[in-house]
Amino acid sequence: MITKQHFCTLAISKSKNVADLAGRTARIEIVDDAKGRWAIVKHEIEELARTFGKLPNNKRKTLIEAVEGEVEYSAEDFIVAEDNHVLVTADGWVKRQKEINPETTRLREGDRILSMVAGSTRATIVFFSNFGTAYSARIIDIPATTGCGEPIQKFFKLKDGEKVITAISLDDRVLPAKLTKIDEKKPDAAPKLHGLAITSDGYSLRFGLDAYREVSTKSGRRYARPSEGASVTFASIISGDEIIIAASQQRRAMVCKAGEINFLSGPGKGVLLIKLDKTDKLMAAITATGDRETLTVKMSTGGEQRLNTGRYKVVGRGGRGHEFVSRGQVIEVILEPVPAPQPLA
Repeated sequence: MITKQHFCTLAISKSKNVADLAGRTARIEIVDDAKGRWAIVKHEIEELARTFGKLPNNKRKTLIEAVEGEVEYSAEDFIVAEDNHVLVTADGWVKRQKEINPETTRLREGDRILSMVAGSTRATIVFFSNFGTAYSARIIDIPATTGCGEPIQKFFKLKDGEKVITAISLDDRVLPAKLTKIDEKKPDAAPKLHGLAITSDGYSLRFGLDAYREVSTKSGRRYARPSEGASVTFASIISGDEIIIAASQQRRAMVCKAGEINFLSGPGKGVLLIKLDKTDKLMAAITATGDRETLTVKMSTGGEQRLNTGRYKVVGRGGRGHEFVSRGQVIEVILEPVPAPQPLA
């Protein structure tokens, strides 16, 4: 109900000076009945219509349309799209910034960069663990800080001994969905781009990536099922045309085609990549597209060994591979510095 008090309040709010206020108040005092008040309302609405109703081409500035059914919104609709870098360290600390320089960014003492990726705040980032679990999150959910970041256990339920071994961005500009889509008519056929995992007991598998585009629970989703006592040593994105170079602790090197590894429609153990002795284990692996890409390992006898396709022939998977030195064992893998992500298109 519109009362005399409402008009008094309106008069005060619209008055520019004392004289104007007195005039408006007097007007309201005179019009002390409902009919008179509604006449004032009508007059002011007509005045608004004359002032703001005649826009160019008789179009409203705000278009009002009827919508059928209920309008639904997702959490993603409220995320401001912005390109960011995400960094994860070997000790499991993660952070997000608009841009990160790997040479100057802050890290905890003794820690090193494990992976660094780029993507929109609306895109998904996936963290692959050594236990064969993939943890997916929106890039916006990674803490933004110029410090050392936050432990990844704060966001996911990692088990005892579980750690992240790599991270990938599923931003469509980095990894186009059309290249990772599995053909429904051929679910066992690898798409153009897919994942590769190699385990410490010498097994390997290829797997699809589309299942990890959706944000996971804190428990993540399986991408591999290593044997008891084994763990995933290496995970990466491949096309299937690469050469796998892998090194074991007991001086064995496997150099074979990635296309020989089976593509699995679900998480599994995979197929034998290299036959290892019971006391041996796979230490590291890389994928190469040319002779220059090298896996470098440090030996217990001193010095380093460089493994590449220029030095060793490509052989079939499942054998014992090449013995790259006659004594000692691998004690460390020499890792290449992690470069800054390429600019997004």
